[in-house]
Amino acid sequence: MNERMDDSIVWSAYEYAYTEKGSDWFWALGIIAVSGAIVAFLFQNILFAILILVGAFTLALLSRTPPKERTFALTPRGVMIDTALYAYDTLVAFDIHEYEHAEPMLIIDARRFLTPNLIISLAGVDVDAVREYLAAHLTEEALGESPIQRFAEYLGF
Repeated sequence: MNERMDDSIVWSAYEYAYTEKGSDWFWALGIIAVSGAIVAFLFQNILFAILILVGAFTLALLSRTPPKERTFALTPRGVMIDTALYAYDTLVAFDIHEYEHAEPMLIIDARRFLTPNLIISLAGVDVDAVREYLAAHLTEEALGESPIQRFAEYLGF
């Protein structure tokens, strides 16, 4: 859904590309977690062993959760994700990555402390209209996904 309303661009997309994880993925997670917990226990670090097991359990639960569909909007005041507004004065730059076999992605660099780059799917949106709209408010720079984001995508998140 791509709409232009009152000098805004509004669309809906999933928050991330969901990949189904098979039983092999969960077995690997379990083996790595138990191995790490045993090593931590052997080094007499019981708290770290518990942390590894709880973290792996949480990761397993989160990996089964399908992504939510979000509403994104480029407005004169800033970028909105559902009801959260990221004002243009808190944003630095943007970049649009267009892939041959995947949907284009909008990456926005935020100035906020501990706020990662906003990575937004542009599936079904006119990429040129988004680029033109954002260029009026932000500079376009070559931004890449963070190494943590690439690692998470490699693991299937």
